Amino acid sequence: MVLHRSNFEIPARFSFQPFVAEWHFVSAETVEWVEEPKLRPVFSGLANESEKTWLRVRIEVPDADGLGMLYGLELDGYSCYSAVLDRASVPPDVLEAHENYSNTPDISGRYFRVLTCQKPEFKDLLWALKPGEVTKNAWIMRDEFLSLDADPDPKLGWDWSAQQFLNKWGLWGFSQVHVNDWDPASYLAMATLLQSTKGESIYKLNKPGLVMVIPHLLKGQQEKYRKALLPNNARPWLRSHPLSLDVADEFPYFRIRRSYCSDAIDTTITIDHLAERQFGICKRCHKVFEKETRHKKNYCSERCFNAAGVQRWREKQRIATKKGAKQNAKR
Repeated sequence: MVLHRSNFEIPARFSFQPFVAEWHFVSAETVEWVEEPKLRPVFSGLANESEKTWLRVRIEVPDADGLGMLYGLELDGYSCYSAVLDRASVPPDVLEAHENYSNTPDISGRYFRVLTCQKPEFKDLLWALKPGEVTKNAWIMRDEFLSLDADPDPKLGWDWSAQQFLNKWGLWGFSQVHVNDWDPASYLAMATLLQSTKGESIYKLNKPGLVMVIPHLLKGQQEKYRKALLPNNARPWLRSHPLSLDVADEFPYFRIRRSYCSDAIDTTITIDHLAERQFGICKRCHKVFEKETRHKKNYCSERCFNAAGVQRWREKQRIATKKGAKQNAKR
């Protein structure tokens, strides 16, 4: 009887060719609470009785190709569009946790910054995006994202750091917010346009050609990735993030290709867990680092280890001095 090995290694090449993208800050304004967008009830004419936990926001973007003129919304070189966001996408300093449709029905006129990227391909229902010609190192990109900090200038902060990262590396993910100028509330207007206008014109009207990223959500994603790299999260991560292989014509015959930053980071974490690479979070600087041995290691470098030792020694000296002062006071 011949025994076959059930575990085997498949040679594959992983390439990261990010999309070329240019990100700009624009202003977003809250308009009103809306129901969760569901196309089926909208097109069937049925009312959606779910609680209003989503928001419509108004986006002002530079009018790159005159689309604002089609809407009659051009204001000083800017066009206004709308997007429907989950309330979790709105920064916490704009919409507090206790606020909802019941106790705060009017949430209009609140502003926050978002990042947008405009591309003509975004106007098509099926994107024809082509990745950049340069293949980049996804692990370097991941390390930069995991160590990304807010700019010391309070006026810039995390938002500016996120913009610099995205301008260097490209589009974040396919699940970025796609800014359309229609939603369930404007369905009747769109249906009227469908009766009198060709489909191509509809796409130009309703697809302004931009995607949006809300910077504070990237901060939450950063912490998620940091925890995902820890050894105790390897099994749940691998169960939910399998690799998909494409077939190549030459060795190694299998390849993994990614162009979105988030997909590339997901892939690097999966590969590292499959290779049983060990990572930790430094107790001093909180940087994610790779453990070269399986011995317990709490610091990313000798510098952090020594600095932490000095800090512990100073803390012991402070406690001893305070204790001595109390004993002298009792005498």
